[in-house]
Amino acid sequence: MCRSLLTVFEEKGYTATGVGSGKEVLKLARRGGLDIILLDDECIDELTAVEVCVALRDDPLFDHATPIVITSSAHVTPQSRAAAYSAGAWEYCQQPLDVDALFLKLGTFLRARAELEVSQSQRLVDPASGLYTLFGLEQMSEQLGALAARRHEAFACVAFSPQRVDLEVANGHTSVARRSGFADVANVVRIKSRKSDVVAQTGAFRLAILAPDTDAKGARLLVARLQWELDAASKKTTIPDEFRMRAGYSAVADFAASKVDMKELVHRAESALAHAPSGGGGSYGVVSFDELPVA
Repeated sequence: MCRSLLTVFEEKGYTATGVGSGKEVLKLARRGGLDIILLDDECIDELTAVEVCVALRDDPLFDHATPIVITSSAHVTPQSRAAAYSAGAWEYCQQPLDVDALFLKLGTFLRARAELEVSQSQRLVDPASGLYTLFGLEQMSEQLGALAARRHEAFACVAFSPQRVDLEVANGHTSVARRSGFADVANVVRIKSRKSDVVAQTGAFRLAILAPDTDAKGARLLVARLQWELDAASKKTTIPDEFRMRAGYSAVADFAASKVDMKELVHRAESALAHAPSGGGGSYGVVSFDELPVA
């Protein structure tokens, strides 16, 4: 049955992958980029389809806009159907499957998901974290840049990558612990930043702050102050562990005279971040774009 379903999905233009254990499903699902997850107890070992569904429902790394369909060869009862929906399944089907109906439902699910992605891409602020999105950063940078140019103000962008002191990072891969810790750190940075600052998430473990009326000295003071706030939060167990700020910044004394637009200022800050030291020995590194070697 599983092989037949893989064939049908491929005939419909999908790239289909079959796995034989619940743990493999969880590992694959965390990578993202899936249109649908189809679970059946006859096709997976170690965990039941409902247990896999519960694990995905409770996993913060899983894209919860991904439809999950559970199929069963057993007699479907109101209790088994309720258990599947309670676990987070979008649909619960009994075999033999009505494949045509399944693909019609999948089309509806994917259209809804596409509309959600468009809506999310146009949000200024992520409702879960309170941070500005990339779209929000772009919109706010235009407004702040125009204001700074009129006033001939200093302006800085600071890019951050908080690093957990006790976290080992091997082969370029990061752990779930880093992901959960990043959310806590980002919340402290957001709360403790100035009201005039725009704090955005620009990557999986990166933040950027647009700081009006802030020169190079002020950018370094900003990093030092936020590091102090993180240390204080760690002592109060507001965040789970100690973190050190890797930071890169780009600052201009007069935004209008600099002839640098806001997009370039953000790019320069992230380029400087890429050259910031990793923070070994409990220290943290701050690098200015102006300190980078000329290519």
